[in-house]
Amino acid sequence: MKFAIIGGNAQALLLAHLLKKEGDVQLIITNEEQAAELNAHGLVYGTEQQQIAVYNDFEQVDPDAYIFITVHSDELPPILRLLKIRRPSNPLVFVQQGMLYIEKARLLAHRQIAAATLDCDAVKINAHEINYSKKPQLSLGLIKGEPAQFEALTNVGHMAVQWTEDIESRLFEQLLRDSLINPLTALMKIEKGRLITDPNAYELFRNLYNELYLAFPEIESLQPIERVAAYCASRPEEISSMLADRMAGDPMDVDGLMLYILQVSKLDLPLFKAFYHLLKTVEEN
Repeated sequence: MKFAIIGGNAQALLLAHLLKKEGDVQLIITNEEQAAELNAHGLVYGTEQQQIAVYNDFEQVDPDAYIFITVHSDELPPILRLLKIRRPSNPLVFVQQGMLYIEKARLLAHRQIAAATLDCDAVKINAHEINYSKKPQLSLGLIKGEPAQFEALTNVGHMAVQWTEDIESRLFEQLLRDSLINPLTALMKIEKGRLITDPNAYELFRNLYNELYLAFPEIESLQPIERVAAYCASRPEEISSMLADRMAGDPMDVDGLMLYILQVSKLDLPLFKAFYHLLKTVEEN
């Protein structure tokens, strides 16, 4: 199989590392400094070093490759324009935070488009080095096209891949959970477990849950607070993807995760909105 991965964040590098074991991989990174680092040193995980072809443009993307898009929401519009012009027929897989990209993805002329969530604990140590400890899990589902076109991806051997019939419901369910965990852990620079064990962090967590419940009552069945708390307690030292981006000095994609919630909510969310603006200020500085 052939793969092209657009992005240079922790998830992009993890996917490149894993998919390199399955076939040919190309990394498309607009940051020339990071591209140079990867070309010079390879992609490093522990003692393992992989030489991966890294490019700054789309001209080199194989027309038969699955294209994985991991860039953050503010980087997405120019990427989509280039995909439309340069690679109009490749199957696309969006691996991004939140759901802000869904409508943009539907409007593309590409016939085969999927969305995915990647559950992992990957950390980007520097421009060319990553670390992770647990087997990544990819939930994959169709936005438009034919499921058979993505069947080969369900058989990759180095991560657990699950086909999801209703990917948008799965995305929304994860969005509710991540909206409780990522903003708080990124702001306070704490691991997921401390959201539950630290009294002050837990108070914020509980208040945020109550506010989201008022706007989205379905959270009680989709993500009951006990389940989210148990999820955090089961991985006490794991950091969220948003905190991983902050630690690496990468954009946290605050809009990608939080703006969708603010846009679709029929109620004002003062606490959630305050966290949004705090994180935007952190991100911009």
